[in-house]
Amino acid sequence: MSYLFYHDYKTLDSMFFEPLHFINTQNKYKHIVLYYDNAKFGKKIQFEFIKKGLLNKENCIYSIVDKEDTNIIENEMDDYGIDFKYYVKNGLLTIFKVPDLLKHPKGALAASKEILNKMFSNIDPNRPFRLVARFIDKLQTPEQVESNIILEKYHHDKFHNYNGSVLCHYDVSKYSIIDNPAWLKSILENHHSAIFITDDEGKGIAFDI
Repeated sequence: MSYLFYHDYKTLDSMFFEPLHFINTQNKYKHIVLYYDNAKFGKKIQFEFIKKGLLNKENCIYSIVDKEDTNIIENEMDDYGIDFKYYVKNGLLTIFKVPDLLKHPKGALAASKEILNKMFSNIDPNRPFRLVARFIDKLQTPEQVESNIILEKYHHDKFHNYNGSVLCHYDVSKYSIIDNPAWLKSILENHHSAIFITDDEGKGIAFDI
């Protein structure tokens, strides 16, 4: 896979980390990007990010695209050891469905602002938050790619206003966009940290940018 220019994280400098260790040792608010081509392990990283936040009594939001089944996510979280009903009942966990932002009459950026306002209006403002986000579902057309870049840059520039951490995730097995150097460069420039997962479960690297 061409995007994985770091093959074996164990041979790398100490600035690189194993992904799960990296997730579990993050104490600062960060905008993190996750690339994976193993859906099972990619989901494991996302759930570990959420689980860590719940144990810290943070507001945790897991966003999914509108067509996804909420019940499947609930069951997957339970299987991972996240007591979904308990945390929802205690106001610490929310699954938020994100509509197609490109269909918004004012454009994807305006839509993303509205979505974030809705997300944050239902959480305790005195607690930090953790958000797993995927706002643009597909990255196949020039409009989708451009909108994705615009959203990542805008919200990264505004990140100092946010009281929490965000994990943006990309299943690169679905898109050839990962081979687009301009897109990859832009996404890396607009995050504080990056996690790369290979197609072999358990292998990957994480690092601050």
